[in-house]
Amino acid sequence: MAMGVIFEAMRESRVFADLTPRDRDGRLVALTVPVGLLAAVVAALLGAASACLIVMVVVSGLDGAPAAAALFAVFDDPARASSEGVSSLFLLSVLAGANGAAALAFVGVAGGLMHRAIRRYAFPGPLFRTRLTVAGLSAVGVVMGVVVLAGWLLGAKPPSPPVLDLASTTFGRATYVGFAVVLLVLAAAAEEVVFRGWLLKQTGALTRNPAILMVFNGLLFATIHFDPNLSAFLVRAAMGAGLTWMTLRTGGIELAIGAHAANNIVILMLLRPLSIQPEAAQPFEAGSLVSAVAIAVSYAGLAEAVVRWPAMTGWIGGRGDPAPV
Repeated sequence: MAMGVIFEAMRESRVFADLTPRDRDGRLVALTVPVGLLAAVVAALLGAASACLIVMVVVSGLDGAPAAAALFAVFDDPARASSEGVSSLFLLSVLAGANGAAALAFVGVAGGLMHRAIRRYAFPGPLFRTRLTVAGLSAVGVVMGVVVLAGWLLGAKPPSPPVLDLASTTFGRATYVGFAVVLLVLAAAAEEVVFRGWLLKQTGALTRNPAILMVFNGLLFATIHFDPNLSAFLVRAAMGAGLTWMTLRTGGIELAIGAHAANNIVILMLLRPLSIQPEAAQPFEAGSLVSAVAIAVSYAGLAEAVVRWPAMTGWIGGRGDPAPV
C-alpha cells in the first residue's frame, strides 16, 4: 500500500471523529493546560499517598509495621530499589498511582471543558479493546526479548538481568514480575491517555497531517522525560512517533498501551533496574540513530499488521474493528 494511501487513512482516523469547534477554541485550549496541570499535580500527590497507604496496609498485614515503615527508606537510598524486589515494587506502586491519578485529572479537566467523555480520549467504541493491548504487549515484548537475548549471545559478558537480582527464589521472581507487569501497564496507560489521547486529539483539531502529528507528539513525549542524553531523547522521540502511528491507524490507544508497557517491562526486567536517581549525562552514541529508526519502523509495522493481517483483524474483531486501511 502506498504511503499516501496510509496517510490519507490516518487523516480520517476515528481519533478525530468526535472533534468539535470547541477543540479549536484557543481560549478553551489555553485554559485546559494550566488548569489541567494544576489538577494533575494535586491528583498525583493524592495518588502517590494512596498508593503508599495501600502498600503499607498490605505489607503491615504480612510482615508487620516495621517492615512497612522500612519501605520509605528507598527515598533516602534510591539504590535499594535496584537491589530489593519489595522496595522496587513499592516505588513502582507509588509512580503508577501518581501517574494514573495525574492523567485522569488532566483528561478530566480537558473532557469537562470540551464536553467530552474521558473514555473518548482512549478508545472510540463502547468497550476497551483489550485484545489490542495484549497484541502490543506480546509482539513488542517478544521482539525486544529476542533482541536482548541476541545481544547477550553476541556479547563477551552478558549482564545479569535485574529480575534475577530482585528475588532469590523462582516464586519470588514470578511474584515480582506479575506485580511489575500490572503496574507498568497502568503507568503506560496513564502516559498514553495524555500523549496519544488528549494531545493527539487536540493537535488533530489544528492539523490532520500525520507527519506533523507524529513529529510533534514524539518530540514532546521525549522532552517531558527530562533526560539529558541526546541518544535517549532520539529513541524516545521515535517511540512517541511510532505510538502515534499506532493510535492513528487503530483509532485508539489500546495497542499503544501494550507496546509502551512491553518496552518498559523488558527494560526493567532484563536491562536495568528501576531507579529514581536522575540520569547522568552521557556522550552521544551514533548507534542510537539506528535504534530510533528501528523502533519507529517496527511500531508502524505492528500497527499495519493489526489493521491489514486477516488473522489479526479477525481475532480483534470482537472488540471493535480497526480503522479502515
